[in-house]
Amino acid sequence: MKKSLLALALVSLVPTMASAIDLSEDGTFKLTGFYNLTGAKILSGSALGSSDPWVYQQWNCPCTIQGWEYASVYQKNKGFQFNQESLIGVQIKKDFTPTFSATAQLVIRANNPNEGSRPTVDWAYATWTPAEDSAWTFQFGKMRIPLYYYSDYLYIGYAYPWVRPAPDVYGWPIYAYNGANVSYRTQLGSSDWATTVTAWTGGYTQKHDAYDTLIYYTTPTHESWKKILGGSVAVNNGIFDVRAMFMHYKDSTWQDNPDGTRLSFVDDQSTKIMGISANMDYKNWLIKAEVDRYEQVDPPKGLNNVYKYALFGVGYQYGAWTPMYTYSQYTTVNEPTEGRKTQYLSLRWDFRKNTALKLQYDVTKDKSHYSYPFFGDSKLLSISLQGIF
Repeated sequence: MKKSLLALALVSLVPTMASAIDLSEDGTFKLTGFYNLTGAKILSGSALGSSDPWVYQQWNCPCTIQGWEYASVYQKNKGFQFNQESLIGVQIKKDFTPTFSATAQLVIRANNPNEGSRPTVDWAYATWTPAEDSAWTFQFGKMRIPLYYYSDYLYIGYAYPWVRPAPDVYGWPIYAYNGANVSYRTQLGSSDWATTVTAWTGGYTQKHDAYDTLIYYTTPTHESWKKILGGSVAVNNGIFDVRAMFMHYKDSTWQDNPDGTRLSFVDDQSTKIMGISANMDYKNWLIKAEVDRYEQVDPPKGLNNVYKYALFGVGYQYGAWTPMYTYSQYTTVNEPTEGRKTQYLSLRWDFRKNTALKLQYDVTKDKSHYSYPFFGDSKLLSISLQGIF
């Protein structure tokens, strides 16, 4: 499929795109950008077997959450909303030498409860390679945690077929890390297969994070992931792309009491996240699959927080049109269970260079076993104009 090579290039957006804007005469300082103008409307919804309106936290429902990191929630009583996921971002890169560069990515979001209304610096890192053609790459600074297949370009909507990657799979309170990574890429013998092995380490603290504060507690809540150690192995041959990932870290979640003490929910708790993705772009066929598992288990402390989440999608490209069906779900294994299952029908139209218009219809079933109405069932209609420049 035509988008597969673009998706790979977007991992390092600036150096590979011909449309990059030169900010210096020698071409060593470049800028590229991306945007998503996304609107969505809840068509209907219900909770605990009733379609009567209800309130969950600060939201008037029927409602649905489509972005856990920034608490992007659509509410039926507000009609079409364009202020939950719309954004514009720029990435700048400076090449100091052929083997050393610095990259920063700034994003302005219509909805940004984590950082107020000011632009956020999603990335700010340096890259070094031992030689221009080296198989080794070293990076350090602030980067996205590569938990998922689409982690590095989650907000560059033009890189994937949906309006958004399935929120049943994509979204945790911590999504960046300050640290370092190393990767090694090599061809597997004389075959068409190549492999990339990556390891990363670091940590990150998010004060008043939207995920905990707005979705679960309503009181300002903080979360910190420390001593992150992660690794991934990816193999691809231009048609098939398979990636396995494992990460371990220490999790702390707390609230600050007025007397200066902490109310801790977990404190330096050992946590694991693991996953595997398998994708195929063959002729006009497109298949996407991803399965992940989160484990925070400590029987002496009464902890048994295990999440299982997955997605599967199949699409077909007819010229500039790409229709696709996708299914996703997540669930916890302990009671009270939290869970959701969603079916998506999406249509992508590449009507002009570097620009796509997407239409998507989601049917979500809330499988949570709560005594109170959570987000509930919903039917959501989304439209999004997405592009790169």
